[in-house]
Amino acid sequence: MKLKKVLVDIVPVLVGILLALFINNWQQSRSERNYIENSVASIIKENEENIKELRYAVERQTVFMDTLYKYLDNDEFALVDVLRRAKGVYTPDLKSTTWKFLIQDSKHTLVSYEFINRLAEIEKYEVLVSRYNVKLSDIIFQPAFFDDPRMKDVCAILFGDFGSVQNDLINELESFNAYARKTYAIAADSTTSE
Repeated sequence: MKLKKVLVDIVPVLVGILLALFINNWQQSRSERNYIENSVASIIKENEENIKELRYAVERQTVFMDTLYKYLDNDEFALVDVLRRAKGVYTPDLKSTTWKFLIQDSKHTLVSYEFINRLAEIEKYEVLVSRYNVKLSDIIFQPAFFDDPRMKDVCAILFGDFGSVQNDLINELESFNAYARKTYAIAADSTTSE
């Protein structure tokens, strides 16, 4: 009799504890899933903004390159003249704060290795773009190079390579966005910029 009374008293308590643990785990899992989905949507949106920035940069650089090639062999036109005729040159200003925040957060373990690996590949190209930005700025904004006819050749080579790197980065960003949307079921319209 005593055992039956103890079981009758304990079973509801155990069921209550197990139910509370189940609900707590479900809520935590749901919270983590929402956090990751929101983070991924933010990363996709940031990538889309970077793609627009890169496309605009490539477009402006194409104008510069066309002008540069037009006057490449004309010694009467120095680099500064080419810059004026092309109305300057543009280099992209890229953002990668959202995914870096996610990776530094302890919740980065909630995303797959492939997800992180793809972000690392994007970072590799972003570093290259940043290095080109610095190198080209050193050349273009260096008054000593303005009149040096060889600098037009150097710019032609560097901007040609730079355009290729930027296009590779655009491809990586688009590929990542497609992968992330599919993997985390992020709707395309939930991340588009206004």
